[in-house]
Amino acid sequence: MRRVVADIFDLELEQVAESSSPETTEAWDSLQHLNLVLALEQSFGVAFTTEEINQMLSVGEIVNVLRKKADGQS
Repeated sequence: MRRVVADIFDLELEQVAESSSPETTEAWDSLQHLNLVLALEQSFGVAFTTEEINQMLSVGEIVNVLRKKADGQS
């Protein structure tokens, strides 16, 4: 998942932290957020709800949403 984030925002893998967010990542704007969502959906074979997409405003939150999907909670 960190690799997808790094690829979308053109970062080194080491630059992607759980706290990475639009406030700490210059390239993370609304368009790139949508690109990230699409890349994650494709990479993990999931579909996110609008609520989940709006919640995914940090790497840590993205991990939480993906875990819930993996556990079948959404």
